[in-house]
Amino acid sequence: MTALKTTLIGALALAMLGGSAVPLQAQSMMKEDKMMAPAGAMAKHSFRKAEAPVSGSFQIKKEGDKKVLVLSSDFKTNDMAPDLKVIFSPSATPLASTKAPGYPLKAGSYTILASLKSAAGAQSYVIPASIDLGKQGSVLIWCKKFNATMAWAPLKP
Repeated sequence: MTALKTTLIGALALAMLGGSAVPLQAQSMMKEDKMMAPAGAMAKHSFRKAEAPVSGSFQIKKEGDKKVLVLSSDFKTNDMAPDLKVIFSPSATPLASTKAPGYPLKAGSYTILASLKSAAGAQSYVIPASIDLGKQGSVLIWCKKFNATMAWAPLKP
């Protein structure tokens, strides 16, 4: 194995295990060596407040041949909001064209992943192959009943 491939495999392994981000030099080498992971294959970001206070983050991990969205153990959003969903938006800034209260979303501007299992705590959701993460820009916690966005986070830095 070449030194380049060894360096790249080590950098990718560190990033996949939650280590520091892959250095720019390694990213450049990965592009040149065509070993770069598909866009959106791995992500980890903190949620940002929209309609409700929020804490915690999400991570997208590969488990075998599946991609799984995992909410952190410190995840928490409004437990009084009904009909909460985990959704994807193709926009990296999904609330830019909307305003409070509610930060409503336009029909057809999102893809529902699943109903939120709990307003607090660790939980995971298998992402079906029909959702192309390369075409998604953010993850949102959304109240379907009142079309109100509770929280959001970008998929990419």
